[in-house]
Amino acid sequence: TVCVFALFILTVGTGCEAFKEAWEDATTYEDTPEEIAAEEEESSQKKYEVALHAIVKYPRATPNEQDIPTLDGKTIWIKKNQLFSSKNIRDARVVSRPGNPDLFDLQFLVDRFGKLQWQMLSGNYSSEQVALVVDGVYFGRFYPEPQMEGSGDWVTLRVGLNAVTARGIARNAKKNYINLNPDVMHWF
Repeated sequence: TVCVFALFILTVGTGCEAFKEAWEDATTYEDTPEEIAAEEEESSQKKYEVALHAIVKYPRATPNEQDIPTLDGKTIWIKKNQLFSSKNIRDARVVSRPGNPDLFDLQFLVDRFGKLQWQMLSGNYSSEQVALVVDGVYFGRFYPEPQMEGSGDWVTLRVGLNAVTARGIARNAKKNYINLNPDVMHWF
């Protein structure tokens, strides 16, 4: 009863228009700065972000090693330091495997630094398999091959992915590159 009386006094004392505005302000939902920041982060969140890591054969749980989940629910140990990532992949395309229509390989258009990284990766790990990690999940392993003569800035990963993952990586490569390499014009 006290609340009803207070509401009556408020309506009589302030007039109907002022009361309506006060009521709308009190009941209108506005996003807080934290909610706005979370929405912006979600919209700019990278999807199908690629990282290549060295595989740890005999894990000792050192600070440079970590276990990550695999698609079959197990875990695999990798070195934390990335050998190559989406930061240097300007574009990607899916290549179907001859004789096996269910598996797909990837070709990446790399930037200048990515080309140098790939040369070091394919030279240092030519006889060792490296792990393909997509959004923190292990998707497969492959031997990095040297860049083909006349391929321009394209490198090939013969990893054998499913169609959904391969197309997702290709579809999001440009967006991830832009998100990971912000333009200096947007700094100010």
